[in-house]
Amino acid sequence: MPGEVRSRAHRLALASGALLLAVLVAAPLARRWMARAASAPWLGQVPPFALVDQQARAFSRADLAGKLWVADFIFTSCQGACPMLSTRMRALQGWIAEAERARGAGDLGVRLVSFSVDPEVDTPERLAAYAERWGADARLWTFVTGSLDEVTRVATSGMKAPIGKPSRVGAARDMAHGERLVLVDRRAFVRGQFAPTPEGLADLERTLSLLLAETP
Repeated sequence: MPGEVRSRAHRLALASGALLLAVLVAAPLARRWMARAASAPWLGQVPPFALVDQQARAFSRADLAGKLWVADFIFTSCQGACPMLSTRMRALQGWIAEAERARGAGDLGVRLVSFSVDPEVDTPERLAAYAERWGADARLWTFVTGSLDEVTRVATSGMKAPIGKPSRVGAARDMAHGERLVLVDRRAFVRGQFAPTPEGLADLERTLSLLLAETP
């Protein structure tokens, strides 16, 4: 009997030690995860705006209230960075859809918004054709246009994304514009800017996952 008691005590001690080790290992990981979530920078707030989407419907910051969203700046005739930006946005659209399926959630509250920096050319009809070309799901990915002054104000004052004036490169029309993906939180604060590279996209997806876990 004493031997049995000692054996049981030994097993209990081993189990307790294993549990303590697991806690000691997990605690730094948890602290690192929480620190990373807290460290997503606050880079200013996107101001209210009034634009129209690819269906010619009014679209404003209020339509994104309570949602996480990723913005980019493109124009439909762009042959420079825009195809790469749209490629990454399409990949993000797939990531959102997969995350919704994995979590069993009908809507995670994540949106994609592409702002045209050439509204003189990019009418809603032209944006609708561009959206179709890139396989955009209208529920998740919106394309917006409006006055150049309004787009420039939102880009530069809210998202710290430079916008230039229209120019010509030979016969082609060109626009200088920010070439990063901008992550915005549920209260319209910018929480990161990411290069449209595989590494940048992976970092953006990780940060999105962390912000999804934040209390709204």
